[in-house]
Amino acid sequence: MSFMDYIYRAFGFEGDDVKVVKKKNAPTKKATYNLKVKQKLPDEIDGVRVFYPECFEDIKDRIEMLKKGTPFFIDFRACSSSEKNKILDYYHGVIDILGASEEIVEKNLHIFLPKNMEIERD
Repeated sequence: MSFMDYIYRAFGFEGDDVKVVKKKNAPTKKATYNLKVKQKLPDEIDGVRVFYPECFEDIKDRIEMLKKGTPFFIDFRACSSSEKNKILDYYHGVIDILGASEEIVEKNLHIFLPKNMEIERD
């Protein structure tokens, strides 16, 4: 009688036909998620250009459009909240200097208007 037989009997197993078999792990399927869903986003809304920045560097050179009198939208869906705040702080300074304005159209959609231009609301 081996040592394991004594252990089996201590736990209530009487026969010699008991075998300890290591359970094989079933192969696990790894889940993959596409967190950035690529969908077709509009380039323009009512003829006004839309930009989708991911960081501050993507959008800081759009000031020239305000200087030339061209309005534009910024959609912040692709930005982190810290990058959004950084961009908005920068543009708030710019619109104060240029006399431009900003309107919040939706939660993450802002329109920047040059001097002497405004949105007509129904």
